[in-house]
Amino acid sequence: MLEQLARIARITRILALPLTAASLAAVGLAGCSTAGPDEAAIGEVDASNVLVDARSIARLAPGQRLSVDLSARGVMVHFAFDGLDFDRIDLAFGDQGSASMADAMAPLFSHPYSPLEAAGGRFVVTADPANFPALGADDIAALEQERMIAREHGSGAPRAQPQSVDDCVEQTIYFYVDIVINGTVQSVLCAHTILVCGSTTCDKQTHNEHDYLFCDGQESWNDAKASCAAQGMSLVTLDDADEEAWVYSLASAHSTQKWWMGLNDRASEGDFAWDSGAPVSYTNWYPGEPNNAGSEDCGQLNRFYPELGWNDEPCSLHLRYICESSD
Repeated sequence: MLEQLARIARITRILALPLTAASLAAVGLAGCSTAGPDEAAIGEVDASNVLVDARSIARLAPGQRLSVDLSARGVMVHFAFDGLDFDRIDLAFGDQGSASMADAMAPLFSHPYSPLEAAGGRFVVTADPANFPALGADDIAALEQERMIAREHGSGAPRAQPQSVDDCVEQTIYFYVDIVINGTVQSVLCAHTILVCGSTTCDKQTHNEHDYLFCDGQESWNDAKASCAAQGMSLVTLDDADEEAWVYSLASAHSTQKWWMGLNDRASEGDFAWDSGAPVSYTNWYPGEPNNAGSEDCGQLNRFYPELGWNDEPCSLHLRYICESSD
C-alpha cells in the first residue's frame, strides 16, 4: 500500500541531536518505502522522508543516542528494523521532551500485529495520518475511533485482489501509539504492511458433537463463507460463553491475529445475523463495538487479544476463519 513514497521535498525538525553534518549523516536522509524496490508506485506524499536503520546507530559515538523528533507533522520516519537497536533511539516531541523508543513502542512490538512483522522489514511513524495518501477521511475517522485499522489496496477498494501466484495480498496496519511525556499524551501513527495469503490448511476439531475447521489461510468474509459451504459447513456460530471460550482458546493457539466468525449485518445495518441462520441468542461485543467504523459489516474474534470481545470489520479484509458443522 505504501509501495513508493516521494523523494525528500524538505528537511524539517527531525533530529533532537545537534544538527551537525555528522548527525545528519548518521541518520541518512532518503525517500523510502515499506514495499520492495521492484513494486509499482500507487501514490506519493508531500512529506519529508527520513530513514533510520542500523547504519544510523553504527555511526554514533559510543554512548551517544539517536533522537528522532516526531513533532513535525509533515515528516514520515521510516525504520528499517533489521539489526536496529531501539534501545539507543529516543522519540522526541519538540520542547515537550522525549521517551526511549524501546519503552514507548514495547506494547506495540509485542502486539499480534507487531510492526516487527512488516513485509520488507520496515515500518513508518508520523504525527499526521493525512501523510498517507491511501487514507481517506472515512479511514481517518475510523482510526480516531478504533486506534487501529487494517486496509488493503487503499481506501474504498471493493475487493483486494491476489498479488502473486501464491494468492497473497498486502494488508497495511495503522496503529495510533500514545506516548506519555512529562504528563502529556503524545499520539503518533505507526503503519506497516504485511502479506496475507489464501493457501489454506484447516485443523479439524470436535466440540459438543459439532465439527470445527480452524483455517489459517486468510480470505475475505465472502470467500471464507464459500470455503465453509464447500465443506457443508458455515462460518462459526457462538451460542454461549462456554463455546466461545473453547473456540477462542483453539483459535489463539493457531494465531493471535484476527479470525472471521459468522456474525454479520450485511443484509441490514445494525441487524446482526449468523451465517448459519441460527438465532442470535448470545453476543460478546467488546466495549464500544460494533461501531461500523469504516463500513464494517462482518464480525471477528481477537481484535483485542488477549482480551475477549468481538469486533466488526470491513468484509473485504483477508483474515483467518473458523467453520462449524450444523450437527
